[in-house]
Amino acid sequence: MIIPTLDQTEGVWLERTSNQGYHYVNAVFPKDTPSERAHRANCHFLLQRGTLQAEHTDDFILSQREWDRTQRYCRVNI
Repeated sequence: MIIPTLDQTEGVWLERTSNQGYHYVNAVFPKDTPSERAHRANCHFLLQRGTLQAEHTDDFILSQREWDRTQRYCRVNI
């Protein structure tokens, strides 16, 4: 299996959400396949990079952020 890059994960996110509003990571990448699990794992790094933003912000610095199943996220331009 080829592991998707962060840019590929971001591209799939854009494609599946039409870059409209906030979405749960598990709703964007719902399948239990190696590829979908890799995309979900990449969301952690997109959050730390600042290209995914939580609907409800926290006080953590970017490098300390982890995606939370109970939070919705949107893609932002940095």
